[in-house]
Amino acid sequence: MDTKYLYVMGAEAGVGKSTVCLGILAQLLASGFTADQLAYIKPVTQCVAKQPVALFCEQRNISYRDLGSLIFSKGFSKDFIAGLTTGSDALLTEVLAAIIAIGQGKVLVLIDGIGDPSVGSVVGVSNVDIAAALSCRVIFVGKSGIGKAIDNTVLCISFMQQQGLANIGLIYNKIPCSAMTEIKTHLSKRLPELLPDVTLLGFIGNDEVNADSAHGFDAFIDKKTLLFNWLQLIKPS
Repeated sequence: MDTKYLYVMGAEAGVGKSTVCLGILAQLLASGFTADQLAYIKPVTQCVAKQPVALFCEQRNISYRDLGSLIFSKGFSKDFIAGLTTGSDALLTEVLAAIIAIGQGKVLVLIDGIGDPSVGSVVGVSNVDIAAALSCRVIFVGKSGIGKAIDNTVLCISFMQQQGLANIGLIYNKIPCSAMTEIKTHLSKRLPELLPDVTLLGFIGNDEVNADSAHGFDAFIDKKTLLFNWLQLIKPS
């Protein structure tokens, strides 16, 4: 089976990557994919508390691993620089092995990133390093706003593309309901001009998302078929 890998990165920590992962899994299940065709993994993390997406996987019998092989505990970066930890190649190999293992026999593996795209660069295992090694499609979760949101997106996407990533989609999260129309209008106009090779997938209002369940995600992709077409997934009949 040709397993596909989808990597969810974000503008910064707390932008809602894991919540977007939960929403994507919910949409896949609602569209006819079975739990045993899907997997979720957070291969690199700082937070060890169980997140709602992991609880969702437990409830729906989706294979998951929310604590990966690389945990950035306090002092890890300093220890790496001092030569007191495993080297970059071995760390990356271990991370990739965990992702490939959970993806055996799956249609799609959803990979939940840590922080912004460059996080992990200090040890040679950034989000981008992992995604590039697996030829992932990537969803970048941007923060709410107009000017700062666009500037941050251009910065992050430029870095990702410079490192060889393509097939990047954009979702903007945590948008106040009162600002949705204005933000959607301006980002939909300007982003294609600045990033013509990137696909704008949709916008999520902060009133649409319930992080404790799948409710509220039915419409967070503007066109329900757009995500599947972009992922090149054939929806089950």
